[in-house]
Amino acid sequence: MAKMNAILIGLLVVMFAAAGVYAYIGYSGNEAMSTHYMTEQKWSDSSCSGCHAGVYEEVSGSYHVEQDLKKWSSIMDYGVDADSIDQDTMAVTYGQVHPGGGYMADYGVDIDCMICHEQVGGYDFEARAESIASGDFSNANDAAIEESRAELQKEPLYVASYLLDVLAPLPLVTEVHDEVNGAPNKALCGSNCHTGDLATTAVAWTLEDSASYDVHDDVDCQECHETEEHQIGGREYLFASESVHMDVEASVKDCDSSGCHEGISHGGMVDAHLDFLSCESCHIPTLPGTDTTGTPVIKEFSWANGVREDVIYETEFSPSLSWSEGVYYDLLPTVQEREEDSVLKPFNIITGVWWDAGLDAEVVADPNSSSVIGDPIAPAEVLSADADGDGSVTADEMRSYDGNGDGTPDYPDAVLRYVEMYYQVSHNIVSADTGLADPLECADCHGASASETLQDIHFGNETQDCSVCHTTVPVINWQSLGYESDPAETVPPTDFSAKTIDVTIPGAKPTEVEKEPAF
Repeated sequence: MAKMNAILIGLLVVMFAAAGVYAYIGYSGNEAMSTHYMTEQKWSDSSCSGCHAGVYEEVSGSYHVEQDLKKWSSIMDYGVDADSIDQDTMAVTYGQVHPGGGYMADYGVDIDCMICHEQVGGYDFEARAESIASGDFSNANDAAIEESRAELQKEPLYVASYLLDVLAPLPLVTEVHDEVNGAPNKALCGSNCHTGDLATTAVAWTLEDSASYDVHDDVDCQECHETEEHQIGGREYLFASESVHMDVEASVKDCDSSGCHEGISHGGMVDAHLDFLSCESCHIPTLPGTDTTGTPVIKEFSWANGVREDVIYETEFSPSLSWSEGVYYDLLPTVQEREEDSVLKPFNIITGVWWDAGLDAEVVADPNSSSVIGDPIAPAEVLSADADGDGSVTADEMRSYDGNGDGTPDYPDAVLRYVEMYYQVSHNIVSADTGLADPLECADCHGASASETLQDIHFGNETQDCSVCHTTVPVINWQSLGYESDPAETVPPTDFSAKTIDVTIPGAKPTEVEKEPAF
């Protein structure tokens, strides 16, 4: 027995020595060994597929790689619909937030696992984005880790991770490996790729004090955005192409899902509202303005003169409630009428202004309300149409513009569109203790009918400008939702400010009541 123990100890010593050499030469430049380091920024079937079989194919077919963009999503940023952007321009713009593979593979940018999975702060997303923006595609993934690669490969966690690849069973490897390259977390998603949401929906996830604005700040994205085979759950797009609706079950959890807020009640009357009212409608009462986010939060954008001009929310503001049954894919996100499955959700309504060629009959008939994307005119063309160079493009200038010099106007039917675009808000969830404001109460929506005077002001024959009385526009406009008056209006009027909303949490500890001793 003693001899057997000695043999086993000897084998362990040899294995540890070999593993140490293996780990060392991996970060010392040995090409064969260094493939085990994710800092090499290359997928290796021989090294990676042993534990991650089929993952490369999963990621290659995921929405994050395929990126079938909503056709209207580029109008605010580039003045044209996504289909009008040529592939090279797409690569240097949207490619900056692309994980690699897909259409970026044609430019030499392979899938970069580190962009989502790096855990120790050595990934330089901005360096990668700058490399792509400059057209240096082949070095983009390396640029993200170039400065920190050598240092990271000598980090104890890295060395331990790859040493254990030789010695240990998978569960032990995972304990160390996940500290180096683990599941995506909120900081990676928000700080790397999804910073653009600040401009449209005033998310606070990039702020140092983000916990002050969102009660879910400590929840990682994938805890709500369920993920299956690298498909990350998101909103369902209406009228989308088949490539967007892939055959997966991943979705966004409902608030009352198991493990979240299952069984919570606000009382019979309020709970009945949930058939047509989303939780976030009341729990996102206010959004931070530019003074808080540090990034312009857009209220209006205009391409009317060939360069984008913005009006921003300087300070905090209220989102607007509107009906929704989903996000349109190939139609503008204009106001929706109530349908059978519609619910009220909060939106940042951004007014967009751009020139359209006037080729679509629906656009010509109703340019400001039609949800048809139409034929946006490229900003460069609009800029060139400014014949007198005064910085303001008129209808006559746009319709008489002859860019190719063939003697025929290029856009004789051009029309300037003013479209209210509804950007759905889903973050910055408040509670009684967290957020810019308390959750909405009954009077916030139904206070419009709290007296005969208010009923007459809000629902009389004359259309009122809300800003005359309100410094902050109310979250709800009953008439824009299709009601002639507040559906809760009573005779005589009810003062809803006296109504309170309570919460009952199943299994909650009863409130302790202090009593005087009996003796």
